[in-house]
Amino acid sequence: PVPNVMWVREGGISGMVENEMVETVYTHHQKCVIADAEVPGSDLRRLVAYIGGIDLTDGRYDSPEYPLFNYQATHSQDFYQNCTPGASLETGPREPWHDIHARVEGPAARDILANFTDRWSKQAEDKIGSLIDITEDEFDLENAGEPAETEAGSWSAQIFRSITSDSCLFDTDRLDTLTGKRGHLIDESIMRAYIQQIRKADHFIYLENQYFLGSAYDWKRERETLTKHTVPREIVSKIVEKMESGERFTCYVTIPMYPEGDPTSMASQEILYWQRCTMESMYWRIANAIQEKGLDTHPTDYLMFFCLGKRETLEDVPEGLEDPDPDTPAGLVRQSLRHPVYVHSKLMIVDDDYIIVGTANINQRSLAGSRDSEIAIGAFQPEHLSEDHGGEPGGDVHTFRMALWSAHLGGHDPAFMVPSSQECVDKVREVTRQFQEVYRAENMEEQTKVHMMPYPILVHDDGTVETEPGWEKFPDTEGLVCGEKSGVLPGNLTT
Repeated sequence: PVPNVMWVREGGISGMVENEMVETVYTHHQKCVIADAEVPGSDLRRLVAYIGGIDLTDGRYDSPEYPLFNYQATHSQDFYQNCTPGASLETGPREPWHDIHARVEGPAARDILANFTDRWSKQAEDKIGSLIDITEDEFDLENAGEPAETEAGSWSAQIFRSITSDSCLFDTDRLDTLTGKRGHLIDESIMRAYIQQIRKADHFIYLENQYFLGSAYDWKRERETLTKHTVPREIVSKIVEKMESGERFTCYVTIPMYPEGDPTSMASQEILYWQRCTMESMYWRIANAIQEKGLDTHPTDYLMFFCLGKRETLEDVPEGLEDPDPDTPAGLVRQSLRHPVYVHSKLMIVDDDYIIVGTANINQRSLAGSRDSEIAIGAFQPEHLSEDHGGEPGGDVHTFRMALWSAHLGGHDPAFMVPSSQECVDKVREVTRQFQEVYRAENMEEQTKVHMMPYPILVHDDGTVETEPGWEKFPDTEGLVCGEKSGVLPGNLTT
């Protein structure tokens, strides 16, 4: 165990109580594994790294089927449920989990190893001698492994971080890439990577994230909230830019139905409130741009929010499960046979050209560089850029996004090939709305492979955001969909 990052206060003077609170609530959030592997036909070894959103703890493994009750074969030893009080291994349901992780080989794996070394050297100075010396005498450090079966060409990749000099020994040759704040050096390259790729986007953006809040300076209310990063505003600016040039552009965002845990808790309700402020600000500015340009379109033609859920039938509940207490949330879920799929991934795909996978959420904690420590990889295949192929990419990023959408949307549809098209927007809207009706219905008669539904908000032509009728509370809970500001929690805790 190592101390949490020391907080660099973003305004005013840091007090003793706040410092102690920060050392408790901020986290080392990076998730990576580095290992050695054989090089066929050689005595040398090579590096293989894994990076992304998956924590090394119970319940993280899942399949595209997201079983709620028939989990004994895969989860009898790691049952996990943090959203439905009263649920247990004996009763179910388990908490379905959606995440994204990447396997990395070649020079980028060496950079992930360097991050580990940088952190170890700072936070375990007395154990530097325990580090294994990785040298060219024993390792082929440029080896990128066997070519993938797709034969889609090589990758260009870069590692990004959110971290401070309190938690990391920075390379002195790269200090000019860092920012400084009150004597602390800060690497905020994840945020800069997101901004750069959003600005370069030409057709569409697809995001999956555990949280989506920010650009508080641009909100219609609560503008002093401590989440000032610019990612939401950058997305809106890109949408408006494309409107002005007469080009189609759509941003799709998938987030959890509600933060993990009890949706009635003070922290969850406040996060939901900040997310609502972010959404309404984005839709308000998009609606204003539509009106100014006299377009016959709707704000959700350009920006769409989704969440994931699983609905089952009685046939999916195996014999032998105990009945939960009917007066608990677990008892309600046993009756409804539905549960949100928790979205824990931190992913952005731009134009099917570029992909970012990592640990950083779309909030200030992850992107500021001075709060939680994070790591991410950005990558593309130079031989498969859409601009070089008539706007139609054919590389592994495109293949991965199509497979991901097929899992979320119940299968392949030709409309999904071009996410910026109105045809795709309409098809995604149709499929997800149908599943939303299935999810909130009293019973589900037939099984469905669809898991994606519109986030339960109603967006008006003028950009006004309200709760979807019938969704004032999340199903089987007392949690308000619109969220609520606590007025008690420290502002930097939930942002």
